[in-house]
Formats: sequence, C-alpha cells, structure tokens
Amino acid sequence: MNSFIDIVLNIFSSGLPCCLLALGIFLTFRLLDFADLTAEGSFLLGAALCAVMIFNGINPWLATLCSIFIGFAAGLITGALNRYLKIPKLLSGIITMTAATSIALIIMGMQNGNNDFIASQVTFTSLIGKGTPQQTIYSLFYPWKTYWGVYIVDWPWGELVKVGVMLGVVIVAMVGIYFFFGTQYGMAIRATGMNEEMAKAQGINTNLSTLMCVGLSNALIALAGALYAQEATTVSLATSSGYLVVGLTSIIIGETVFGKRSFKNWIISVALGSIIYYIIITVAITLKLKTQLMSLVYAVLIVIALSMSLLKAKIQKKIKKHKDAKEEGGLNDARIS
Repeated sequence: MNSFIDIVLNIFSSGLPCCLLALGIFLTFRLLDFADLTAEGSFLLGAALCAVMIFNGINPWLATLCSIFIGFAAGLITGALNRYLKIPKLLSGIITMTAATSIALIIMGMQNGNNDFIASQVTFTSLIGKGTPQQTIYSLFYPWKTYWGVYIVDWPWGELVKVGVMLGVVIVAMVGIYFFFGTQYGMAIRATGMNEEMAKAQGINTNLSTLMCVGLSNALIALAGALYAQEATTVSLATSSGYLVVGLTSIIIGETVFGKRSFKNWIISVALGSIIYYIIITVAITLKLKTQLMSLVYAVLIVIALSMSLLKAKIQKKIKKHKDAKEEGGLNDARIS
C-alpha cells in the first residue's frame, strides 16, 4: 500500500510543476502561433536562480518570485528579437535559450564559498529542518515533529504537503490565465495569434501583445523550474534539459485525450496532459526494463495515449452507425405493418 502511495505522490510531485511548463508553452505555441524554443533556457534560469537564492538563505517565496521575473525577462528578449530586430521566431528562441544557459551557469556560480565564476550544479540541504535558513515553500508548511531535538516529518505527510502546495500554485496560475485571457487585453493577444493583420486593423499593438504573451509564457516556465528546484533540492545543467519535449508532449496528450471544446476546457486538458505524461513515464519505469530500452517504451506508450482519441472516434462512429441502422430497420417495419 505504501509503495502505491509513493508512486501516486511521485507522479503528482513530478507532474504538477510540468503543468505550469505545459501551460507556458501552450500560450505561445497554441494561442500566439509562436514556436518559442526559449522554454528550456527559462526553465533552467528559474530553477538556478531559485536554488542559489535558497542556498544563500533567502526567503523561498522571494526566490520563487524572482524566478518568475527572470523568466519573464527572457521571454521579453525573445519577443524583442523577433518583433523589433526581425529575427525569425525559431532563431530568436534559440539565441535566448543559448544565452540563458550561460547566464544560468553564472548564477549557479554565485554560491557562498564558491571561488569559481561559474558552476554547473547547485545543491542545498537535502534534509531541511525547521528554522534552518535553507527552507523551501514546501517545508514552510511541513507538520514538523521533534525527536531528540531533531525536527523531522512523518511519512507521508511531508509529501502530501508538498503536493498540496504545488497544486495550489498550479490552480492559481490556471485561474489567472483563464481570467486574464478573458479580459480585453487578453483577447487582443489571442486575436494577434489568430489573425495578426486583422488585429492591426482593429488598432491592436501586435508587437506589445506578442512581447507580453511570450513574457508570460516564460514566466510560467521559470516558475515551473523554481518548483522543480525546491522539490529536487538540486539543479544541474544535465537534469534541467529535455523539458521542452515534455511540455509539447503534455499539450498534445491533453488535447488528444480531453479535447479543447472551450478555452477553460483547453487549459484543464493541457494541465492534465502533464499528469498523464508522468503516469506513462511511471509505467515505463515500473516495467524495470534496461535503461537503453526506456526511450522506446516511452515512445510506444505515448503513441498509445495519442491514439486514444482516434479509437474513441471510431467506436463512436460504429455506435452511431449501429443506432442509425436500428432506427432505419424500425421505420421499415412500421411501413410494412
């Protein structure tokens, strides 16, 4: 039973930060039709800045807020490169992502006692006690207990609190996105993505709308990085790569399985897609195959998940066909009688 609870908590503790990642990529990829590759750079920037600030004893909420701002700044740079310097969208994202990696290395080098200018990893206290300077937004809410003068958290309460805090942050972000893009300015951003020329004709400043959307997108992605850093209590260049693929896959899985009937449904679908993605990953890990085969298993399981909508449509078509045939047969019987 405990192992099952561990698996469920692990899925949510890994999947919930990636809900924000997927939502951030969703804003540019779907709403703005902007193929932004800044995501991995913003994720690493947010994680690195948050980890270093916590390592140096700064309040975790302030560290998380600063991560949001640095992600927003990265997005603004990408948007400005595209809109004002006329650099293609893909290349703008690649330039910012490349620069962000170097900046993240410099940030990770800002550790107390580190004599080097840069660092590829930062790790803060893995067992964070009550009252220690290296707190996280999760440990601030832990139900601490004292045993022989040492503060500890009984299992699984610490993990439940962690998931609860993550869920609260994700819900606030989703509600904020929903209401913001329902405002006049939010609708202007969506109009820019749907038809930029028509948006210009309506007096919308499409350059500013693009910058704002790309900035918000990367702010959410950097927030995901901050949540990830505080969950893992470590950040490195190697462990923070590959998240662009995770976000895109989550979007596609969510849209395929849950659909996008309305904007609210679309947001929820994208968020749930991240959870399904990590369920797939957990299933692959549970199979205990060799590491070399894990990527193949991931691919097969994701294909199965993406095929569910097609299978669902075929089943519904057959049911409808059977129902229509039955009704037609009933009408023929009525005419004969």
